Amino acid sequence: MPAGNRLDWISLNLLPGLGPILIDRALERFGDPGEIAYRVPVRRLATLPGAGPKLLAGIDEARATLRRRAEKELRTADRLGLRILIRDGPGYPPALIELPDAPIVLYAKGELPEGVVRIAVVGSRRATLYGTRVAAGLAADLATRGIEIVSGGARGIDTAAHKGALAVAGRTVVVMGSGFLHPYPAQNADLFERIAASGAVLSEFPLDTTPRPDNFPRRNRLISGLCVAVVVVEAARRSGSLVTAGHALEQGREVLAVPGPVSSGRSTGTNWLIQQGAKLVQNVEDIVEELSPLFRTSLRPPEPAVDDAEALPPPGLLPDERTVLEMLDPVEPQQLDDLAERAPFSFARLQSALFGLELRGAVDVRPGGHYLRKGRCRGSGPGSAPL
Repeated sequence: MPAGNRLDWISLNLLPGLGPILIDRALERFGDPGEIAYRVPVRRLATLPGAGPKLLAGIDEARATLRRRAEKELRTADRLGLRILIRDGPGYPPALIELPDAPIVLYAKGELPEGVVRIAVVGSRRATLYGTRVAAGLAADLATRGIEIVSGGARGIDTAAHKGALAVAGRTVVVMGSGFLHPYPAQNADLFERIAASGAVLSEFPLDTTPRPDNFPRRNRLISGLCVAVVVVEAARRSGSLVTAGHALEQGREVLAVPGPVSSGRSTGTNWLIQQGAKLVQNVEDIVEELSPLFRTSLRPPEPAVDDAEALPPPGLLPDERTVLEMLDPVEPQQLDDLAERAPFSFARLQSALFGLELRGAVDVRPGGHYLRKGRCRGSGPGSAPL
């Protein structure tokens, strides 16, 4: 790592408009991060390829308060319990160092141990019930094999993947598209704390960075960069998840995709990836088979497969409850009116049976009077974990 203390690196990272590539060019030419942050004349920075006049004007203005901002950044990070990792320094993820645009600074809460196999599970924010259950199930199955699940913490598929890993006491990693003072989405702030307690939350952005739209494509390269493979569960044709898949291909990572209904716009991206040669994922073994032998041998053995369709029902079911449970599916929700048409008894008996199954924890009740049989598949196909 080039010379310079941690405060100098923080200061350099706080200068507006300087991305990792431009910072590397400056380091190659001027060497010391403190010199670049505070003292190299702006006219000399202007000679760097890619340095525009608007960017340079912002640097000149920012320098007036840069030292105070860097000191405040360091104090705030300490107060929040964050580690500030300098590229090539202790604790910085080795998988990211090889990237041509690796961040010079990473903010981290939690632990990111070396020698761990990591796989990204990503997809649509506007996920379907099918997508969230598949994402949670795959994440849970991978986590039971000792694999860390990496995702972006967004609504939908990302959240389902994180929760799926946590549901089996697995480790998971969030890569945020904002600073730690602005966790996004705000509704997941408590989830991020749970993740940091057993895994890690990361960001390359200064603490007060808000979740701007252009941040997320940039952070996606880190999601793929941390991993040996990226699994896209549900995504439209124009999707940030496909951006992550593109980064994965450029970085030499494996890309896999879960097929979806041809009638669903939220599966056009995943189905297109499969057409382009991405491995089709039906179960967790499809993912493990794509890993190199070096990674496969480090995994824990799979747990015995349990097929939801053949899983034993809860003990003590009444005959009506058993009949209704057999009518329900663990993936596709059944609407109450449809169940009433199929039930071999009255509507009142159907409601009583459903209520009994709900009390026993055998069914999920979804908005709009939709019922779903609880359970998860392991090994035999994309399953679900508690959401």
